[in-house]
Amino acid sequence: MKKLFLLAILMLPWLLSAQSDRKVDAQGGLLYQYSRTSELNPQNPSERIVTFVFVNGNAQRAVTFRQESIEGTVRWIDTEGGETGTETIVDFVTANLAPGQTVAWKYAFAPKTGTAPAALERAALLIMEEDFGTEKIMLK
Repeated sequence: MKKLFLLAILMLPWLLSAQSDRKVDAQGGLLYQYSRTSELNPQNPSERIVTFVFVNGNAQRAVTFRQESIEGTVRWIDTEGGETGTETIVDFVTANLAPGQTVAWKYAFAPKTGTAPAALERAALLIMEEDFGTEKIMLK
């Protein structure tokens, strides 16, 4: 039993991963907050289910979430409030958000070949302000 528990603890980062951050202004007001989580799909262990949540703060912003798909494929599950698209090696979803608006997007990431669990490739978050200033955040 102890060995099984130890194995589960050691494999947890591989089975479930998360990344999040938030940014506030000088007065402590929320500018934005985001979170990306991924877990193995219980119905298809070679596939990862990824959920991305973006909470907009006190100003109008456009956000684009970009997922590289060189060795894997992206299948959008839920993109409410956003528009999806594809470039050569990137799948993306974009939304124009009002102050205080939140979007939650979900997709499946699977390997193009084989049945080994898909490792997530690089992803990026682009945050565009009304004055066309853009912030790029690389996600692991």
